[in-house]
Amino acid sequence: MALEGNLRDLSISDLIQLVDLSKKTGATHVQALQGDESVEGYLYFRDGRITGATLGNLEPLEAALTFFTFHEGQFRFYEQAVPPPTITSSNEMIIMEGIDRQDRWAEIEQFVPNTNIVLRLVQNPDTGSRDINLAADEWRVLTMINGKNTVALIAERTGLGWFRSCEIVANLLRNGLIEKKELNLAESLFPQFEEMARGALGNSASVLLSEAYRRVGIEPTANNASNEQVHAAISAFEESIRLLVGRPNATQLADKLRERAVRILGSR
Repeated sequence: MALEGNLRDLSISDLIQLVDLSKKTGATHVQALQGDESVEGYLYFRDGRITGATLGNLEPLEAALTFFTFHEGQFRFYEQAVPPPTITSSNEMIIMEGIDRQDRWAEIEQFVPNTNIVLRLVQNPDTGSRDINLAADEWRVLTMINGKNTVALIAERTGLGWFRSCEIVANLLRNGLIEKKELNLAESLFPQFEEMARGALGNSASVLLSEAYRRVGIEPTANNASNEQVHAAISAFEESIRLLVGRPNATQLADKLRERAVRILGSR
């Protein structure tokens, strides 16, 4: 009988214990929501012990612990050969740390419900007489907060990972050093489209993007485009560049734009 289901009904810790009891070797494929973003990854087992994990660009142990923060999502275990071990911690230690991570995420989520929020510095933070003592990684996040970057983009560019970046942002919000700002597409998304398209097409990218926006009724300097309009503009742009770069290259660039749009817009 296949081991599959929803994390809403069987938690990651229960899943690990089931595989451990059965002493199975294979991979558990997990598809879940991380904030508003759909993600997928794998937990690898050898004779019931966790030997590795993959989730985006996270380190193996960090990936394994991040799975504990997912409230729901589909999983399926496949009996198969597994890669060489990249995790040496015991299942018991991973479960213990994972449950702690789960509890911490419940607090973080109150401040950072998803990674699509945009943040800005508070001009005159009310810190009272307290000194502001920040660790190096907290300063790294703080320097990325400019009223344009989303939490997802900050996590990507700082290399700190999803959980740690959200944890730092939650602490900064809690201490009144930063505040949330309404997402402005003209500042956060469209300039990134321009940069990505220019990298592939050169100066002609601006004209082609502008035409794609016009065709679907987007005014790039405004902030009133819907998610549907943004994705329609990407499709129009993809169609217009096929003759220039060929279908495979056009699709590849358009998929990168779609990925960036999902990362920034989520289910806005």
